Amino acid sequence: MATYDDPELILNILCFHTAASNIAIFDDAACALARDEQPLNHLVMPALLAEAERSGGMTAELRLRIAQMIKALLPQFDAVLITCSTLGSVADDFSVQEHVMRTDGMLAEVLQGQSGPAVALCAAESTLAATRTLFCQHGSQVEVALVEGAWAAFKEGDTTRYFSLIAAAAEQAYQQGAVAVALAQSSMTPVAQQFPDTQRPLTGPHLALQTCYDLR
Repeated sequence: MATYDDPELILNILCFHTAASNIAIFDDAACALARDEQPLNHLVMPALLAEAERSGGMTAELRLRIAQMIKALLPQFDAVLITCSTLGSVADDFSVQEHVMRTDGMLAEVLQGQSGPAVALCAAESTLAATRTLFCQHGSQVEVALVEGAWAAFKEGDTTRYFSLIAAAAEQAYQQGAVAVALAQSSMTPVAQQFPDTQRPLTGPHLALQTCYDLR
């Protein structure tokens, strides 16, 4: 019987972050999927998000630079997972065979498959345009909403307020009739544990890692 120690089943995955706090979130997701014996690789590049925020979002020059950076890393990894929603569109510049994926991409597919109105919450204003492009496909009933004040709290290191604002926004979305709520940014993931199983917001890390593991 095969085990995850078998070379044929081991995947060398790189998580491409812009926030160091996402390392624990993805490691926890790997553990929950019983894949903690296969340590994830993490690269944290906060300056890339800071540059995008100063520019009001992703620019063509920044997108090209990130794509070149990932291209240089590809020979070392079986899959690269872009965990930052603001930078996620870079994954579209790679072929399916290159296995460069965006965490929110898998989340969007699941949310769009819901029957009824759904809400995708995001915290950083710099990711609004990219998130709307991804989640609000023609014919879908998905609305993208910004959680006001949340990103300022995150940047100040006030995670308690950050999570509280997101939880309140998710609760409001459910009360207003959303059949599903997605936490579009990876840093929001811990908030989902505050909700019961019957009404728990969707999060990206588990879905994204499972997609990577399914490559084997």
